[in-house]
Amino acid sequence: MSDKADQLERTILELGSEIFRVKHRMDEVEKSNNTYKQVFLSLKVMLDEKGIISADDFDEAIALDRILNLQSSSKNELMIALSDDLKKVVN
Repeated sequence: MSDKADQLERTILELGSEIFRVKHRMDEVEKSNNTYKQVFLSLKVMLDEKGIISADDFDEAIALDRILNLQSSSKNELMIALSDDLKKVVN
C-alpha cells in the first residue's frame, strides 16, 4: 500500500512540475504574441501613413488570410475523418 501511495505522490509531483512548465511556456508564447501584435499594428499604421496600403485593406487582407486558414484546416479535418472512416471500413 505504501508503494502505491509513494508512486501516486511522485506522479502528482511530476504532474505539478509539468503543469508549471506548460504555464511558463504559455506565458512566453503570450509575451511573444503581444510583441508580434504590436509590430503588426505599427506596420499597419506606417503603411497607411505612407499611403502604401490603407488600414482597411490591411485588415481585409488579414480577414481573408483567416478565412483561407479556416478552410484549409477544415479540409484537413475532413481528410482525417475520411481517413479514419476508411480505416474502419478496411479493418
